[in-house]
Amino acid sequence: MVVMGNKQQFGLKYEDTFTPAANMTTVRTIIAIAASESWKIHQLDVKNAFLHGDLKGEVYIKLPTGMSSPLPNIVCKLKHSLYGLKQAPRVWFEKFSTTLLGFSFIQSSYDQSLFLQRTSKGIVILLVYVYDIIVTG
Repeated sequence: MVVMGNKQQFGLKYEDTFTPAANMTTVRTIIAIAASESWKIHQLDVKNAFLHGDLKGEVYIKLPTGMSSPLPNIVCKLKHSLYGLKQAPRVWFEKFSTTLLGFSFIQSSYDQSLFLQRTSKGIVILLVYVYDIIVTG
């Protein structure tokens, strides 16, 4: 199921949008560092990323056309985010970054999509672009 974000009402979480997009300077810098240190670069794609976000506040949707209901004009309260919801990228990224911070990663103040973790064995560099991730170190 996908929410028709174009039907969201203006003023009701409408402008609460955000998609984590890494700064291209950061991407180039990470590639340059990885190349100079002979580090492997791994790319990850988070499957169903926007379905994992925790909504803040109440969001209701109408049932899709063709879905049967015992009552006419019934609406459903969402428990989790869905694709198409304007705030879906934001709530997913908030949950993802909170999880990384819980694993002792540090979020860059220059580029919010960049996370670093330094240990006695070395460093992990993780960069998020929407729901794709680059990892090196």
